Amino acid sequence: MDKPNPFAGIKTYDNYSHIWQLTGFILLLQVLAAVVAGIVSALGRLHLGAYEAILPALLVMGYVAWVVLDGLGVDWRAALLEWRRRPGRDLLLALKYFSGYALLLGAMFGLLMLGYWLLGDKLAAAAQPLVEKNTAEDAALQGLALSSRLRFLLALFSACVVAPVVEETFFRRIVFTAIRLKKGFWPAAFWSGLLFALFHGVAAPVILPCGIYLAWVYERERRLPVNIMLHSLVNLAMVSLKMLLH
Repeated sequence: MDKPNPFAGIKTYDNYSHIWQLTGFILLLQVLAAVVAGIVSALGRLHLGAYEAILPALLVMGYVAWVVLDGLGVDWRAALLEWRRRPGRDLLLALKYFSGYALLLGAMFGLLMLGYWLLGDKLAAAAQPLVEKNTAEDAALQGLALSSRLRFLLALFSACVVAPVVEETFFRRIVFTAIRLKKGFWPAAFWSGLLFALFHGVAAPVILPCGIYLAWVYERERRLPVNIMLHSLVNLAMVSLKMLLH
């Protein structure tokens, strides 16, 4: 049995239809942002890598999430002041949960190896789109690092700062919390984690457990800065591994 809801009284959506409408609206805006970025890129003869092309879509999602919470009565100034009171403790918590995230990835890797041993080529074929996606992202990141330090830093900023702030605000603060107010932890963690995973395209099967883990961290701490810092550490570790292994 679940404990008393730790999010009671928090300002968020109280209607599931609003969540799905908001999600659809954000997807539409992200598609439009991607189209505009593609046109600008083509006209300017500037090829945007995967880490750069996602930035407009993230900014769109972040702006909509900010407007939604502001409209619900969230006092952003008070929230930011409160977050600044304990950054050291929040960082220590993020580091603690990062070790749990690493264990989760290790377990997932072990299951993947077991799957290869049992299924062989069938699993390799199913994982091919994800492999191709990672290969393209690796090439884009390496190309940025070699061609322009400024563009590489922008890509790093997008992955390790903008993405964690925007995604934690939307998927944990809005989606997870809204579902959690009416359901138990596991339904809220699963559905918010699934939505989080679907936004990552072909990587969704791998991202789903990670989304559920991030929801669990938010359930325990109820502090968005902890989730944002944890998400930043994860993305920074992933980018660092991509750079070191090539």
